[in-house]
Order: sequence, then structure tokens, then C-alpha cells
Amino acid sequence: MIPLTSRHAPPTALVELRDQLLKLLDAAEAALPMNQEAARASLVQAMNLLTQPSPEAGPKPCLHGGLVSWQVKRVMAFVEQHLGSTIRVTDMACQTRLSLSHFSHAFTHTFGEPPLAYVTRRRLMKACELMRNSDEPLSSIARDCGFYDQSHFTRHFHRRLGMTPQSWRRLHADD
Repeated sequence: MIPLTSRHAPPTALVELRDQLLKLLDAAEAALPMNQEAARASLVQAMNLLTQPSPEAGPKPCLHGGLVSWQVKRVMAFVEQHLGSTIRVTDMACQTRLSLSHFSHAFTHTFGEPPLAYVTRRRLMKACELMRNSDEPLSSIARDCGFYDQSHFTRHFHRRLGMTPQSWRRLHADD
């Protein structure tokens, strides 16, 4: 939580995020007695805001213990290029010319999450984009995003976003 009596003003992005979250939580509280589904939708949107990294919170190349900028760029490009297929940490490590162990540690230090968690998050982000912009069946989207099948996709989606892909798609249909 951001202290309100700080000597320094919080960054604008944090203030906007806080305001959005407060609006969503107020809407959920107001809707709870009358419409539990609307309350749940507001809470899910608030949770999505909290779980999505901010635009300026991208990977930061480190001088000590992390990946350098060329390695970050190569790994990110490799992951984006291969989202629809199997991505192994060893293949990611080869892109950076590091051992598997050193790469895993440096990646986590730089990105703030383990390599496979990053890959899963990127796959889910791509799936959300596809669900929002197309009418493709969920099984097709799951395969296109590198998940083994729709069940595998649904399991990861529910674990990360707290709802099924179909519910998310319905909720965002009017966006």
C-alpha cells in the first residue's frame, strides 16, 4: 500500500491504478447485494489489474547477477516467436549462451519470475488477445498459444486469472 503521507508524490501510473482499483472495488461492494455476478466481474477486473505488470515494469537488465540487454531482447524475441510450440528452458538458455543453471538464476533475477512462469504468462496474454479479437474456438486458441489442449489452457487460465476462459471471454465481449 502506498503511504498517503509520503514526502514524494507516487508515480502517476500508480495513482491511476489505485483509482481504477478503488472504483472497481466500490462497484463490487455496491453490486453485491443486488447482483453477485456484477460484483464478481468487478473483482475479477481488479484482480486482473493487480496481476498484469505495469508497462514500465518490464525486465530491467542488471549489472550484476542478471541478464544483459542483448540477452533480454533475444530471450523475449525467442519466446514470442515460439509461443505456439514447446519452449524448453534449455533452448532459452542457448539463446543467451549461458548454462541452464546460470540462465535460470539470471532470468529470475531480471524478470522477477522463473522462465516457465514467464512463458505461461505470455501465452495467457496472447490467448486473451485472441479471445478478445476473434471468434475462434477456445480449443484452437489453446493450441495456437502453445497449450497441449483446452483443458491444459483452462487450468492455467483459471489458476492465473481466477475464472475460466469462456467466462473471461463473455465478460470482455463488450470491450
